[in-house]
Order: sequence, then structure tokens, then C-alpha cells
Amino acid sequence: MLTVPSIGGIACYIVIKRLDQSILIKKAHEDPRYQEFIGQFKKPGIGMFVVIKDIAQEEFAQIIDQNNSVMIGDTWHDEAAAKGFGIPFIDVKIVHQPCLNTLPN
Repeated sequence: MLTVPSIGGIACYIVIKRLDQSILIKKAHEDPRYQEFIGQFKKPGIGMFVVIKDIAQEEFAQIIDQNNSVMIGDTWHDEAAAKGFGIPFIDVKIVHQPCLNTLPN
């Protein structure tokens, strides 16, 4: 699954490659559920995260929440989006360190 927010965060496309190799493209910005997130599909907005959460549950029966998810990023936009969505954030510099036992709890 790939989400692609447009410039300005006003549109969000979801591209899913299904098990049968077919490609499904959804336009989240046209779904009434996400109207309040128009303009927030680009980080630091959380619109893209909300869409990912819903698609993961609807298409793959997976739950995305603070207990099983983490945002790894390298900008303040990434960190702000993770905090706004309520999931932990890890700076990518930590992930690339040789010893991974330094990850925060």
C-alpha cells in the first residue's frame, strides 16, 4: 500500500497492489469520511495517517494504533504528524545506529 499526498495536502491517493496482482487506486479526498482532512493529507497534518489506518483495517484486517505502530522519520513534520496521530516517533538517525538496543521505550 502506498499513499501519495499532493502538494498542499488537498488530495490523497492510495495505491494498493492486491494478491491477484491487480492495482487498486482510491481517491481518499473524494471520500466523505475524509472531508475534514482536506488540506491535512501532507505532514505535519494527520489526514494521511487516518486514511492509512482505515485502509489497513478495511483492506487487510490490520489495526494501526499506538500499541503496534511507530513513525520513523527525519523531519519535524514527521514528528509532529506522529504526535498528532498519537503514535510514537523515532528519529531515523537512531535506527541507523549500529546498536539497535538504544531505541526509546
